[in-house]
Amino acid sequence: MSVRLLKPNDFKVMLWKNGRGTTTELAREDGAEGMLWRLSAADVIEAGEFSSFPGIDRVLMLLEGQGFDLDFGSHGRASVHEPLTPVHFSGDWAARAENVRGPSRDLNLMLARGRAVAEVSVVRGGSNTRPLADRSLFLAIEGSLQIAMGPIERQLGAGELLVISDHTGGEVTISKATSLVRMDITLAQAERGRRN
Repeated sequence: MSVRLLKPNDFKVMLWKNGRGTTTELAREDGAEGMLWRLSAADVIEAGEFSSFPGIDRVLMLLEGQGFDLDFGSHGRASVHEPLTPVHFSGDWAARAENVRGPSRDLNLMLARGRAVAEVSVVRGGSNTRPLADRSLFLAIEGSLQIAMGPIERQLGAGELLVISDHTGGEVTISKATSLVRMDITLAQAERGRRN
């Protein structure tokens, strides 16, 4: 089992693929065929095209600000204005941010289609106990919280990310959580056993 606690000074700022802005990469894992998954945060301050990511499934949610709309052309539209509400879409689709209501920050989980899938949930207040996945990511949004895996305990402050990999069975208990995004990633059989 691997347990990594990442803090904001561990994250990497880089240009968007289309060069129209910047993104902050919180964590990623690569496999033999390239990226398996990637978690990042980006600022949306004006209308514009999103980068294209063929073969990637995306989950996006609003972290800060009043949000925006996403236009997927023939695939429809989605509103990104409710904080911490996941919006799922394909990186193959042309996507454009419109009706930007003010500077906004989003969280973006990318998954290599056919090689990784994820369940994304939000924990607000109280405690939560669930089994761990191949990779389980916990991002503290507000306040501080405690995560216990049997005898192992970790404290997270706002903006910190805990990545648990290769945990064979068992559960994790979250307590004292004010606001937390949990991402449980299941890898295809061929990808299992690779570490971050």
